[in-house]
Amino acid sequence: MSADLRTRKRLERLRQQADALLELTQAINRNVEDEALFALYRKCLESMGVGKLALFARHGDDRLWVCRVEWGYPTSLPPLDNAHEVLSGKAHAIVDGQTAVEFDLAIPVEHDGEVIAYVVMGDREEGRGMSPSIRHVRFITTLTNVLVVALRNRELTAQRIQSAGLERELALAGEMQSMLLPSVLPNDIHRTFAARYRPHHHVGGDYYDAVALSDGRMAIAMADVSGKGMPAAFLMSNFQAHLHAQLERHGHDLETLVKSLNDRVFSSARGERFITLFLAVHDPAAKQVRYVNCGHNPPLFVPASGAGTFLGEGCVGLGMLDDLPEVGVGVLDAGSDSTLVCFTDGLVEQEDPTGDAYGEHRLQKLVEGERGTGTEALNTAIIVDWEQHRGVADPADDTALLTVRFS
Repeated sequence: MSADLRTRKRLERLRQQADALLELTQAINRNVEDEALFALYRKCLESMGVGKLALFARHGDDRLWVCRVEWGYPTSLPPLDNAHEVLSGKAHAIVDGQTAVEFDLAIPVEHDGEVIAYVVMGDREEGRGMSPSIRHVRFITTLTNVLVVALRNRELTAQRIQSAGLERELALAGEMQSMLLPSVLPNDIHRTFAARYRPHHHVGGDYYDAVALSDGRMAIAMADVSGKGMPAAFLMSNFQAHLHAQLERHGHDLETLVKSLNDRVFSSARGERFITLFLAVHDPAAKQVRYVNCGHNPPLFVPASGAGTFLGEGCVGLGMLDDLPEVGVGVLDAGSDSTLVCFTDGLVEQEDPTGDAYGEHRLQKLVEGERGTGTEALNTAIIVDWEQHRGVADPADDTALLTVRFS
């Protein structure tokens, strides 16, 4: 072959490669779907005489190397758990059960020092000079790199958009939740309140409240909704509004009130979410507290002297059943200097670095030892002790704490 002919063929090959690269790049910039890009990739290489090729790449978070496009092989190629081991060995065959698919050449395609794809190739025609696969091997590697990097960037962009949307949703839910928590607690001559709240990441489902009733009684609530994000925040907002509306109407009949709340939660969540609730009503004239615990962590009641007790009388969580079969109502004497400590599971279930939970016993021992301490100081002591227990372990969940001292 003359030098002039070889030059013309080389220029034609370079023009063909440039056209293919331009066509694929333009398709990527038009945001053409993945499968259409793979079809174009195949068309470009087949037009150059590449008659047998398979492209393996990971898709999303999948650890398997999946054959994204292939042609010229007698059967579909299976996903590979360890592509380097299979394709870099001496066997030159991909084994799937009893079938072994042979190949001639496997090329790792790298980007930023990382293998992002493997191109597996073979000759369409043997014994007729240099095969198109070998002749165009550098270009095939370049074209594959452009395609796979573009697809990876597309996936990362989609993940960032999804993550940004989730972050925004959680931020909005956090704002909504903060609006549900009372900015000022209704301290009076009969009761002194203090509260702490620590959300896990952006937003959780914890809620506490203290609502003064027209006859001098006080409703005290601590609740936790299952799930996170906007659905949980909307459900808790709906629940809070219904609770406030029903307190004056059914505040003397906690069983009827709780059944009404259950109906509302079940209707709103359609059984997909539920709310645990501790609801107490303090009557200062009778120095008495009536309460219902709907599947919530039992609050700790510590009298002025003697051992504390955890308040578990009640029923299952709200929204778990369409109809509550039975609601137990607890009654206790709330004399002067007695204390009620309400909390969510993030407090007592928090583990230390060795896996031991903070637990109810530790909380009870601390509160009993701090009987004469004011509510703010008591909450500080609880959180300091909780932090010492947690150490370097990450917070497991939201942590809400509402403490009431009765006069």
